[in-house]
Amino acid sequence: MNARHPLSPPHARPAVDLEAEADLARCGALKDFWYVACLSTELPANKPVARTVFGTGLVLFRGQDGVPTALRDRCLHRNARLSKGDVFHGRLGCPYHGWVYDASGAVVEIPALGPPQRGEKLDASACAHEGLKPAPCDLGRLARFPTREQDGLVYVYLGEDVTQARAEPFRVPYWGERGWTVYFMVTRFANGVTNLVENFMDVPHTSFVHRGWFRNPTRKRVPSTVKRHAGRVRMTYLQEEDALTGLGRLFNPRGLPLVHTDEFIVPNITRVDYQWGDSGFAINSQCTPIGPTDTLVYTAISYRLPVDLPGAWVGRALTPFVRWYTRQVIQQDVVIMETQRQGLTDGPGGGVYSGTEADLHHADVEAYRRWLREGARGPGPEDAERDVVFWV
Repeated sequence: MNARHPLSPPHARPAVDLEAEADLARCGALKDFWYVACLSTELPANKPVARTVFGTGLVLFRGQDGVPTALRDRCLHRNARLSKGDVFHGRLGCPYHGWVYDASGAVVEIPALGPPQRGEKLDASACAHEGLKPAPCDLGRLARFPTREQDGLVYVYLGEDVTQARAEPFRVPYWGERGWTVYFMVTRFANGVTNLVENFMDVPHTSFVHRGWFRNPTRKRVPSTVKRHAGRVRMTYLQEEDALTGLGRLFNPRGLPLVHTDEFIVPNITRVDYQWGDSGFAINSQCTPIGPTDTLVYTAISYRLPVDLPGAWVGRALTPFVRWYTRQVIQQDVVIMETQRQGLTDGPGGGVYSGTEADLHHADVEAYRRWLREGARGPGPEDAERDVVFWV
């Protein structure tokens, strides 16, 4: 293969259109998937949560049945942010004039109209005499977005027809499985989704961004296989002796052979697996676009310790360290992603990438996301499987 990737000549158009990717009106089929809005633990029964997805302000709260509701975060009256209001009895009150909405988005109470407007039926003639509307709900409804809750996450769907969703919400790896510990980290990145998913499944950067924490430069040859199939890009590393520093040594004290795979799942998900026998860890990240260079990433860390460690107390003792360690590593990615964003937004030409054989899987990711962004017309990128080699 030539040193320059054939998909990225110097005169190429930008591989990533950050503005369009995060705009609900221009993102094409990228919106036709479920996106994580918050952790289940972030949405209590008595408090609303504000989120922005594809530039659209949402307010989430739990209805009387405890099911998450997502509405447009803008009161019909004077456009105040409903997420600054209160939740009571499964209903949401506006902080400005107290208009109350139920889980369907309907107005069910307007305090300024007096007691008759608080659930009692109005006499039509009395309404006409007073110049009132027959019932608050006649004033309209807020836009309501479908929600799903599973595996400790609350998902929201912003496409036009939820029955046409291109996939079910992603299942968190090893959630609820015996012997596995799963916890979440929520991280805000100053970059767009495509750039983030490429970073999360990129090995060469680990020797520089995470030097000493995760991997050290060894100048070893890494043969790999890239498989593009059915909306997924899977990278399988065939290096016979791959050694990780830091946390890797704790998970693999006997030095068992390492099985390492990285996978991208359309439109916004990555899964990184390191397995040693029956133990190892999986890092699953789901990216929710806020704006062109602003993204919330929900990362599930799933790990299983070697069965021959001396006692369950070891696992309990390691848990705080594992959480601290993974947070440090992700913060290093936060910094480098902001560094990339600064270059991307510095004048014209940002987003035109050069590439080598080591970037082949990134070109596949960009191909899938570009196809979705442009409306997913036609069959999409063809299936392909190729062998590549790079050094770390």
